[in-house]
Amino acid sequence: MKMFSVAHKTVFVVDHCPYMSESSRQQVECDVLTKSRAQGVIPLAPVSKSLWTCALECSMEYCRILFDVYPKDKLVNYIVSDSEFHILNSWRREDQSTHELMSALAAVGPPNPREDPECCSILHGLVAAVEALCKITELQHEKRTALMDTAERVANRGRIICLTNAKR
Repeated sequence: MKMFSVAHKTVFVVDHCPYMSESSRQQVECDVLTKSRAQGVIPLAPVSKSLWTCALECSMEYCRILFDVYPKDKLVNYIVSDSEFHILNSWRREDQSTHELMSALAAVGPPNPREDPECCSILHGLVAAVEALCKITELQHEKRTALMDTAERVANRGRIICLTNAKR
């Protein structure tokens, strides 16, 4: 009997502490040069994305690709960490969409740059991520039920991707 060894779980832990509101120094041009721009108009100064924005963009792109390529077999659990952890979705298949995650992230909002950084820790989210990986998914339960007497062969594997800004 073949062992079920798919590492089908990914947990994103995204830091929501004040230093994630710092500039990533990635410039965004607001003033697109066109031929129709009137003379004498002062161009808008470029702005830069925060580290939080960059972290969300890359994690959502990862999720989008994962959901497109593996619509049923790969699952993502998303955790935001500040003074506590916030689990934004579950392992259930109906919670696996970028629309659901973006709605949950909009409710969380950006990090508050005036919050006391001493109150925050990425460790809250990492502990929650390890606990999330220990939970059995529907896919694992289906495989275990199908194997019955060899259910222990269903491996519980996954990965944790932590997005943070380490100062020291």
